[in-house]
Amino acid sequence: MRIRLTPFFSFSPSHLFAVAVVLTALLAGCRPTAESVPAKIRVRQGADQLAPPGVPCKQDLVLEVLGPPRRGALGGAAHRLPVSGIRLALAPRNPASGLVVQPSDVVTDPSGQVHASVTPGPHPGDQYLIVTCPDAPDLPPLTVHFISGVKISGKDQETIAGDELPEPIRVHVFNENGEGQPGVPVHFSLSPSRNKAKLVDTRSLTDANGVAMTQLRTDPNRTGDYHVIAEIADPEHGLSFRSLHIRALAVNRMGLIIGILGGLGIFIFGMKLMSDGLQQIAGDRLKAVLQFFTRNRITAMFAGLVVTALIQSSSACTVMVVGFVNAGLLSLTQSIGIIFGAAVGTTVTGQMVSFKLDGLALPCVVIGVAIVLVAKKSYSTGLGNTILGFGLLFFGMKMMSSDLKTLSVFPSFVRFFHMFDCQPSMAGGAMPIGAVLGAVAVGTAMTMIVQSSSATIGLAIALAGSGLINFYTAVPLILGDNIGTTITAILASIGTNRNARRAALANTLFKVLGVIIMLGMFYVRVDGVPVFLVAINKITTGNVFAEQPENIGRHVAAAHTLFNILNVIVFLPFVGVIASICRFVLPVENDGDAPTLLLEPHLLSQPSVAIQQTMTALRAMSREACRLTDHAVEAFVEKDLGELEKLFEAEERIDQYQHDIMQYLVELNRRQLNEQHAAAIPIIMHCVNDVERVGDRATNILELAEDSEKLDEPFSADANDEIRELSTRIQAQGDYLTDCFENGSVDAMNRALKLTGEIKELVKRAERHHEERLHKDQCSVKKGIIFVEVLSNLGRIADHLGNIAERSPEMFKHHLEFRHPAGEPTPTTAPEPTPS
Repeated sequence: MRIRLTPFFSFSPSHLFAVAVVLTALLAGCRPTAESVPAKIRVRQGADQLAPPGVPCKQDLVLEVLGPPRRGALGGAAHRLPVSGIRLALAPRNPASGLVVQPSDVVTDPSGQVHASVTPGPHPGDQYLIVTCPDAPDLPPLTVHFISGVKISGKDQETIAGDELPEPIRVHVFNENGEGQPGVPVHFSLSPSRNKAKLVDTRSLTDANGVAMTQLRTDPNRTGDYHVIAEIADPEHGLSFRSLHIRALAVNRMGLIIGILGGLGIFIFGMKLMSDGLQQIAGDRLKAVLQFFTRNRITAMFAGLVVTALIQSSSACTVMVVGFVNAGLLSLTQSIGIIFGAAVGTTVTGQMVSFKLDGLALPCVVIGVAIVLVAKKSYSTGLGNTILGFGLLFFGMKMMSSDLKTLSVFPSFVRFFHMFDCQPSMAGGAMPIGAVLGAVAVGTAMTMIVQSSSATIGLAIALAGSGLINFYTAVPLILGDNIGTTITAILASIGTNRNARRAALANTLFKVLGVIIMLGMFYVRVDGVPVFLVAINKITTGNVFAEQPENIGRHVAAAHTLFNILNVIVFLPFVGVIASICRFVLPVENDGDAPTLLLEPHLLSQPSVAIQQTMTALRAMSREACRLTDHAVEAFVEKDLGELEKLFEAEERIDQYQHDIMQYLVELNRRQLNEQHAAAIPIIMHCVNDVERVGDRATNILELAEDSEKLDEPFSADANDEIRELSTRIQAQGDYLTDCFENGSVDAMNRALKLTGEIKELVKRAERHHEERLHKDQCSVKKGIIFVEVLSNLGRIADHLGNIAERSPEMFKHHLEFRHPAGEPTPTTAPEPTPS
């Protein structure tokens, strides 16, 4: 074994060591056992060839010997491996036919193949070659067919659907002397005949040169190949041949574009439907996964892997992470770990579509639609959407694969895709760097347009499966797909705070640096083949480097998975370094950064988290309202109106809180919600309105303070003491509500409810004392009216806070405690961030 390093890229020792360890383990532990027992002989090329009598066939006959079926480490359909060193004997079935084969005794090479040249005998007609295996007498012999005395021109022509072929189809018939045989009837027919295509002549006699002709007018609505069958049977001249198949090609461009894009659209829609359904099924179970965020980089990576595997979209997971960072729920280091896990989790989709599950597509569509139609609960609807999306995903994949398979026989399309061919021009050569970079750029652009790496991975698998691109080209293409998927997070980070933008930058750095390292690994070769591609071929069923690649779809999916796993292994120890680079590239600005956003719009896709964020904003709003009440009472009692303008600004902030929270809940209500989330929204709305009314009542007290300042006489000490006592109880009630919001304390809720009753009694007692003062002429009517209004407002404030306490048990069902990146509970004394 010879390893050669082309000095084109440079790597750090840690990178090479990590990659080398994994690849060595794969090569050492996953190498399939060499086959030694032949089980099947098959023709790779050269069967059914036509030639004039005594003229060698243009193509060599290539035979292949295979062993019994084997499965690879990553699953998939069973495939046969080639067997080398097996002797084959080749001989004409009828020696009198004159058919000659050279050599007639051959041994299979390391790829399990043998090559031989064949020259048909001088007698026109069908001739047969028998292939036997002396090393395995029980192995059934193989019969290979040849035709002597006929030549066809005009095969494999291309045209636009609805047009005639550029040239007529010509059948040349020869006699034993190799001269054209005139007067031979040739019958032409078309298969399939159930379309609008027509043959101009269905019967033609050969001319003086032994040539019979016909012309094909193609179907204007059909893309694909047409098989013109020529039958020659002329007893007069002793000529009789098996049916000759002549292929022609026609393309309906618009129909083909609609078919491919339609299949891609159904694929993407099915994937989104399945993702949404899985999120509905998972529901609040994702909250348990989110708890990993506060641990370390390893658990954060596994959390990202699990969440992405559940929602089937790394882009959605990364956008969610950007939202978490922007809302202050994650630190930059934690978000990087989750991004790493998401890169591995998204490979699940590629693995699924690489299996040939087309037969499940329509049954899943039927079952999914049936469940959705009869579902009464969100869980059942989510299950139906998941099954329906699964079926549509494979149905779209089948449509794409079918149309691309049709394209694969068109030489013009094959030439187009060869523009990005990354296969070395000679055996053992290096992959052309220009073509590799071009394929990466194409994959990046495709994913940026579609904004789904899973969709473009599926398209790459379909292209490879159809034969339009080879394995050498598919791998750089999926590397570009990995870079392109970062655009979604970049777009989501626009307008967010600096840490959220750093998270999007970290995602981009992770993918781009990983691709750069992998491009360098293309030039670390084992026996002339990139070591990474060799590793994929060893762990996956079938030989992707065979002349006819085997199981290439599974190989592409395995390459996508292994690349992301290796990427995580290499970069996970350097999470801190990546975070430092992001902080250096995006430093803190002198004028401050955008504030942490509680009501983060990107979190709306996760109703549990979005509801928790509204409760956090509600808690901040409640504290603001209680502080405003305390300051309003102090201003009334102390006759201090110096801070009046600031207090009215506080009331405006409370109104803004109400507007933002209500708008956020309206947006959330437009999403697909389960019964629990849908029931929580009106409860929170009522609570928000109650808190807003507290702010309005506090503002009323401020206005009454302005009126009381105009009076000649102050309020009595007893009246002021009663108002202070009520304010103290209200502040205690607010503190209990804050504790209830933060910790879900049932005891705090009960104390808040108890205080509601106590405050009502204190209001009644204060009113009785006021009446007594009025009877004793210790209070004027104007002061009395103001005093009663203050008592009424304080009583209503207590009622609103009591309403919130009564509704708190329902909100506890949706409580999810996020912690700050340092691991400490969210502080309650620090200034609250902007709600939206």
